[in-house]
Amino acid sequence: MNRKNLTAAVLAGLAGAAGIVGSAQAVNINPDGLGQVLIYPYYTTNGDNFTILSVVNTTDQAKAIKVRFKEGKNSREVLDFNLYMSAWDVWTAAVTNIVVDGEAVPGLIVNDNSCTVPYLYENEGGKQPFLVFGMSDQTDPDAFGDISRATEGYFEMIEMGVLTEDSESAISATHKAGEMTTCQNLVDAWTVDDDITGLGGYWNPVTGNPAIDIETPTGGLFGGASILNVSAGTMYSYDAKAINGFVDAGLFGTLHGEPGFSLPSLNDGNITEGKVFLDNGEVLASGDLSRGIDAISFVFMHDQIMNEYTTEGVIAAETEWVLTFPTKSYYVYEPESSSPNPVAPFISTWDAATEKACENVTLDTIWDRNERTIVTETPDGEPIPPIVSPRPPVDEINPDPVIPFELCYEVSVIRFGGPLPTPKIEGAVATTPILGSSNFHSIDNETELNFENGWARLQMADYKADEDDSGTIDPDEEFTRTALGGLEGLPITGFAVESFENGFLGDGADVLANYGGVLQHKATRRMGSSAVQ
Repeated sequence: MNRKNLTAAVLAGLAGAAGIVGSAQAVNINPDGLGQVLIYPYYTTNGDNFTILSVVNTTDQAKAIKVRFKEGKNSREVLDFNLYMSAWDVWTAAVTNIVVDGEAVPGLIVNDNSCTVPYLYENEGGKQPFLVFGMSDQTDPDAFGDISRATEGYFEMIEMGVLTEDSESAISATHKAGEMTTCQNLVDAWTVDDDITGLGGYWNPVTGNPAIDIETPTGGLFGGASILNVSAGTMYSYDAKAINGFVDAGLFGTLHGEPGFSLPSLNDGNITEGKVFLDNGEVLASGDLSRGIDAISFVFMHDQIMNEYTTEGVIAAETEWVLTFPTKSYYVYEPESSSPNPVAPFISTWDAATEKACENVTLDTIWDRNERTIVTETPDGEPIPPIVSPRPPVDEINPDPVIPFELCYEVSVIRFGGPLPTPKIEGAVATTPILGSSNFHSIDNETELNFENGWARLQMADYKADEDDSGTIDPDEEFTRTALGGLEGLPITGFAVESFENGFLGDGADVLANYGGVLQHKATRRMGSSAVQ
């Protein structure tokens, strides 16, 4: 028996034995940032922005990783390939606009010689445009989506396994300073010969075995991304969310998916239980859920998201919140959800005609930096002045600060500020000033916000909806979402970006400078009646 067949036989035997043992693992988000799966909540090529990214292998093992970019409206795949990292390796790339046949389209530029299949580093100067072929979710099933949907979105990296030490695959993925890799060997391993025999590389899906030289994922990956705008002089950096416990030995070697195909996905882990920490330090377990994706969703479940905002006019301040549902398509889109109806905790399904799947949420309170909420004036139009405490027993005028609205995309942006700038091109879609997002909801200073700075809270477990289309929300149109694994809310992640402008620098106090920063969202978890301790 040759080495490859022997390796495959041993792996198959170990996989069978591992399947006998019950899993003690649970999906969890590692607060220290290392994991088997990395979720990067946002990329954009809009508004003169581009996004640089990196992933780091902190282990002494070579690894096979699935890299997948998804557009922001319905998480349709726009680019998918395999990345093979040597021990201690770092891989970098940039998401930006690429000129194809005279047209600028979003895509990936790779200037890193770590191995990918196909080998993108040598592909047209490292340029790989995003592709429309995965967006055939239109009313016309033979039509593909507009590539403009891919100008913003998010991406994920899934460890498919460890390359067996000293194997042909591990050696091919290894590179050192000043030496080129032998990535063509890995490309050949996936290649099917065109001759009459049908023979090909040892990983090819026709006559080979993708499990050869592959061992169980061990984690130890971390990554991050930065959104840069050279003309504005800004850079917004964030860390990827790291998930551990995605798979155990029961999937020994079987996650290693063929390049150009959608497997493995976030639904292919064999762990169907998630665990999270509660505020009191206790661990809440979901219990066994129906699918692997449900365990991923469970660890992202929150009933409230909170963050700061600033919109001061004197420093041209702007704030935008990125809100990403990294598992939403598995609940609202039938090919992935396996249901024509929305799957809880989501309440809508993807509408191909409108390109939306809207979820009701509520910005339930907005505060300024002095803990005031939206209180504007008395019935006669006079401002309400501050008073001493204890307060006298008088009727207070306190307009309802609740702002119900809908988030209709996998990746949405909430923009805080004044009226949106007029698009530079007549008839163009309005976009946000910082990220250039067209998938946004705007909170207007003049009509809704009332304060230049402070903090706000987004409520997702309880929501209001005008279900009878009367134009008003009645008291009986207030609802609570069905819990997932005992937690109420929605699976969500993201961050806030703030930008500032200073035009008073230099000797003449006329030098313009721009600044920016990222604030991670803060959140709470709320247990429902089905919670498992």
